[in-house]
Amino acid sequence: MSVSFSIPPAAAYGDNEALPDMPAGLTVEDAIYHTVHGHPGGVAALAARMGVSPNTLTHKANPNNTTHHLHPRELVALQHMSGNAAVLHAMASQLGYTCTLALPDQACGCPVEATMRLQVAFAELLKAVADPLARCKAEPGKPVTGNEVRRADYYAQDLHAAIGHVLGTLRAHARPAPVGV
Repeated sequence: MSVSFSIPPAAAYGDNEALPDMPAGLTVEDAIYHTVHGHPGGVAALAARMGVSPNTLTHKANPNNTTHHLHPRELVALQHMSGNAAVLHAMASQLGYTCTLALPDQACGCPVEATMRLQVAFAELLKAVADPLARCKAEPGKPVTGNEVRRADYYAQDLHAAIGHVLGTLRAHARPAPVGV
């Protein structure tokens, strides 16, 4: 027998904490709608930034409209101009992937520096996870806060980037493939 339960946002997040950018299970169509209609300044402001008619953007963002659709270039522009990547996350989620923000390599290709930065990123993630868990053990009635989860998520993404950078450094120092066999 399986059990499922859901926690309403008001219970999952404190009154003064922001909800996550993309609620779990958001469809691509809903992500487009919320990105367009949730933009500061409204649809008109976002349409102006994208160089399209507000009426056209409204029709293209309507999940019930079967005749108007956003072109892939428009989807990229929508997310770039709005600063909201919820559509990208929804697409990745539907395909079974996740997205993380790409960070520039700070090691400049130096293998020792890349390895050191990887270890530092791992230590920062461990600390971001261990601190709230230790507090929860010391104070059993106080749950982990949304800010603590966001902090751990930030360091997890930083660690993902550091892993990518150390692998890139390793690849850069690999023997070149033979030419013309």
